[in-house]
Amino acid sequence: MDHLTHIGMAYKLLESCGCDKTAALYSLLPAIDREPAHFHRVYAHIISNFPKILTTAIHVFSDNNVPVDENSYEYKRISGDKKYFLRLTGEASSIINDKTISDPSSAKVSGAVALLSHIYFDTFNNPVQAFLPESVYSSGQWEFWKNVGYLTFRSKFYREDVIQTFRERLLNDKIWNTKADPYTLVKAMIIRMGDLSQPGIGYEIIDWKIREYLRFLGLDEYKRPDRELQFCKNLEKKIESLIYECLESK
Repeated sequence: MDHLTHIGMAYKLLESCGCDKTAALYSLLPAIDREPAHFHRVYAHIISNFPKILTTAIHVFSDNNVPVDENSYEYKRISGDKKYFLRLTGEASSIINDKTISDPSSAKVSGAVALLSHIYFDTFNNPVQAFLPESVYSSGQWEFWKNVGYLTFRSKFYREDVIQTFRERLLNDKIWNTKADPYTLVKAMIIRMGDLSQPGIGYEIIDWKIREYLRFLGLDEYKRPDRELQFCKNLEKKIESLIYECLESK
């Protein structure tokens, strides 16, 4: 998905779980690893790095009382991309019809959902190594890529007329009319990334990433994610079907 679509989908996820929708900007944070080139789609796409990335972003965008290391990679890159991210969020606000997202929230849980959503939805874009360093195996929509033709998908889907149509249809779909628990949605998204890995990643690694991330959010009790998992699976099917529709109509 492109940046505007990432913001829009994060916004709808936050709305679905009753979180602060102005945290949608934090869905852009994995893009900081464009620089240096050897970090691209690795460093800021690893779940273990999310706590320090999100903490730094909250400091930069919303609350400078949050203590951070201003010599860190995260601080230098997020500060460097601040205007870029705000410009993208301004563009997305017109699509979403909500200008408030240009003033990002300091709510950690909302930011955590938005941040995680980036790599979860990236499983449609390219293989994601979310479970490094414990596992190098990648998560992706392998069956979809096999059926659609991966390079055909990559060459056609990101044309502005195609992805704009996809974005409009998805963001206005009734699939988002649900009530999810944000903590359990976090768990469900991580489980789904584990399910989508090839070769399969051991559940002990997946479970550890869930616990690690939820503890960062101050949660030590875990609910069954049955409803949220089903929502994720339904959403993936909806995204896949809409991609096919948009590719066939152009």
